[in-house]
Amino acid sequence: MIIVIGASSSIGKELLPHLLKTDEVLGTTTTPEKLSEFKSEPNFNYLKLDLTDKNSIEAACAEFTKLQGKVTFLNLSAVSIDKLFMNYTQEEWDSSINLNLNSGLRLIQSLLPVMMRAKWGRIITTSSIVAHNCPAGTAAYAASKAGLISMTKTLAHEYGRFGITANTLTLGYFDTGLTKGINENMQQDILKRIPRGSFGSCTDIFHAIDFIIKSDFLSGSEIKIDGGYN
Repeated sequence: MIIVIGASSSIGKELLPHLLKTDEVLGTTTTPEKLSEFKSEPNFNYLKLDLTDKNSIEAACAEFTKLQGKVTFLNLSAVSIDKLFMNYTQEEWDSSINLNLNSGLRLIQSLLPVMMRAKWGRIITTSSIVAHNCPAGTAAYAASKAGLISMTKTLAHEYGRFGITANTLTLGYFDTGLTKGINENMQQDILKRIPRGSFGSCTDIFHAIDFIIKSDFLSGSEIKIDGGYN
């Protein structure tokens, strides 16, 4: 089974058709109606999950602990609040860190015993090249996504002996998702820094996910999917 956190996001919805050809998929979302087009798929099920609500997270964890067999955990959740560092409120900073970094903590903790029993597991987190180039206005987003990379590497070291791998996909700019919220002038500036001169496709992300699932020896890695952005 592939658990997709943030299945109703733009990237999540584009990945689902590919993932459903690979395995059974359990997608989480705060708005189930956004996944209505997939409800007739025999390999698809969904779970309502609000990553800003502790009780919702605990309810999801209770369901995850009941799972059996091989599980892949794919976390696509992300929120970006862009402003200069001195202008962040404590609430804005906390909400970014909590959703992008902290919300996955309990979910992964609940799944680790399932993976350990199966002697197989795949933990895939999604970071961003913003964690490396840290443009102005992205302090909270960059900090949270950088934290994901380090956390995931640690998981690889701690649980590799149980047949569990943990890897991070560090994403560049794609033709969907947060990129759509960037103004046109900035999009053109970004395109100039991508050698091929175009944004990536979710198919590129799926190929990396498929490779991770099939590989027993790829772990503790950060895989950049950014088209050579420089």
